[in-house]
Amino acid sequence: MRKITFTIMTLLLANALQAQLTSAAPYCTPVYPTNATYNMMQDFKIGGAVIQSFGPMGSYHNVINTFKYYSTTILPTLAKGSGYSFTLDFFNVNDVEPNYFAVWIDFNNNNSFENSEIVMQNNNTINADLPTYGGGVTPVTKTITIPTTATTGVTRMRIKRATNDANVYGAYSSTFTLPSCSSTSQAAYGCMYDFNVTIGPSLSNSSFEKELFKLFPNPVSNTLFIKELNNNLISKIKVFNQFGQEIKLVNTDFKNGINVSELSNGIYFVQISSENNSENSILKFIKI
Repeated sequence: MRKITFTIMTLLLANALQAQLTSAAPYCTPVYPTNATYNMMQDFKIGGAVIQSFGPMGSYHNVINTFKYYSTTILPTLAKGSGYSFTLDFFNVNDVEPNYFAVWIDFNNNNSFENSEIVMQNNNTINADLPTYGGGVTPVTKTITIPTTATTGVTRMRIKRATNDANVYGAYSSTFTLPSCSSTSQAAYGCMYDFNVTIGPSLSNSSFEKELFKLFPNPVSNTLFIKELNNNLISKIKVFNQFGQEIKLVNTDFKNGINVSELSNGIYFVQISSENNSENSILKFIKI
């Protein structure tokens, strides 16, 4: 399975311009007791890009920092079958109670988060135990591979850091799994954030290995040509960047080639649909 781990060193959108909703509908809305929710996360990154800065650490008994659904934050499209580096940067909240974290992606797009959709949590990252009482907190990083069975399109991602609602003051457990919504336990507290995420088409399949078409020149500067092999006639061409985002559709004038002069230098993928083959072919080219 082909992995693509990318790094972007610029902020995607300013935090102040992004919508922050307090309703998670149609997903379950997190419930915490009054005055028991505060921000414990610094930021969330994909690769080197800061997707969202959550602001300063909140204070206990401060209801200003509560659940937020960042409905307009733009995440890179996640291609099925590809791998992405997710990083969570935490604040040290200096509490005696053990804290846990989890990240869900609703891969089947059924408006709920199942345990099978947890892509990152204490017991499957490089940093299992989150310290208390002033210990150092290091970024938690994991490469997430998007299942090839995921539903294509826009779905929801949830990030949570919280105590164990059922046993807040119990010893830390490396196998405990956070629920996607919180109970109303009077001792429970935490923070939770939702995002929209787009699942894109797979950039790797068996057609990478098949000689149905040939790209030339490759690398290319201006016009990319596609040679049809074994009488495979082209019906449609789509061009994707390395993040799985469709950037060009061509359904006519194939023999005149594809103008790629306006593309930035880098790696791209061409998805070719043929008239006499039900399987799409995906080929890689380099723009220079």
